[in-house]
Amino acid sequence: MKFQRKPSIAATALGKAPASRVPFGGAHRKRAVAFAAGIAAVGLVFATVPVSWASAATQAGKVSWSSGVYLPSATPASIDAFGTWRGAPVDVVTVWPARATWNDIVDPSWLYQRWQGSPVTVAFGEPMLPQNVGASIQACAAGSYNSYWRQFGTNISAAGLGNSIIRLGWEFNGNWYIWKASSPASWVKCWQQIVTSARTTAPGLQWDWNVNRGKSSGLSDPTLAYPGNAYVDTIGVDSYDSWPAATTSANWNQQLNGTQGLTYWSDFAKAHGKKFAVPEWGTMMSGTIAPGKNAGGDDPAYVNDMLGFFRAHSATIAWESNFQGPSTGGVYGAGTRVPKASAAYRAGF
Repeated sequence: MKFQRKPSIAATALGKAPASRVPFGGAHRKRAVAFAAGIAAVGLVFATVPVSWASAATQAGKVSWSSGVYLPSATPASIDAFGTWRGAPVDVVTVWPARATWNDIVDPSWLYQRWQGSPVTVAFGEPMLPQNVGASIQACAAGSYNSYWRQFGTNISAAGLGNSIIRLGWEFNGNWYIWKASSPASWVKCWQQIVTSARTTAPGLQWDWNVNRGKSSGLSDPTLAYPGNAYVDTIGVDSYDSWPAATTSANWNQQLNGTQGLTYWSDFAKAHGKKFAVPEWGTMMSGTIAPGKNAGGDDPAYVNDMLGFFRAHSATIAWESNFQGPSTGGVYGAGTRVPKASAAYRAGF
């Protein structure tokens, strides 16, 4: 989904949370006894540990997959603090460069300097095209921008980030980004040109093919834009508590088992021999990106259902990352507007 990715994050303890509502197959289950919230004083700092798709040893018993977060203006210190608050270190940090010009994409030195030497894996939301220079998918498909991507690989490798995750052209099946896959054949060629070029200078990058959950307005069948197994390392889906809001068993089942839902994309990844990721997920407040009943609000059962989905698929999950930006209203911790969801998330770790 399209978000304005801006400030702020907070943290502290918040009560108990009800268990989730539906098992992974659609049948109903009773809400279980509430989790006990909290551990870890906020003043402590957890050491983060490098991750290679799975990190059971880094987590506090409840999490056996690589778990990440997006924080506005994140730093290694703020990521450590978030891990301390939730009671388990953060494995993956989600970040975005600017995207107005080619230089924003090719050489975001400010961003590389911030994460250089950090033990967490960095997942870059990488634009396929800059927004303000008249670039096109068709020109990309013809190889017109390959030199930019070779330089991109040179720069990210020189910063010591050559093993990062690259969410290239994320949510391409929507119609809200310049790299939307209106012409899937050209889009595939563009992806292949980028990956091939960047691999010449940064062969260790991990390329995540990242859709938006559900049938979206830009490309109704995103599989038409699958670039091929040789050009993809992981398959990801962004999935928030919205469209539909998972406030009922039926709506959660639609998110899970409905058209192009979580199960569909998890199965698609397995069929292609790839690990599965959920690079963006989180609580959604009405009046932000999603109006009215399209947003789940303070829904702890959604959080528990998502964590349950990750547990059930931990063997094939590459990573997941919770979105903690104000554009969704779903920021957890101190001063949160969603105290029940926040407590459920914290208790899950």
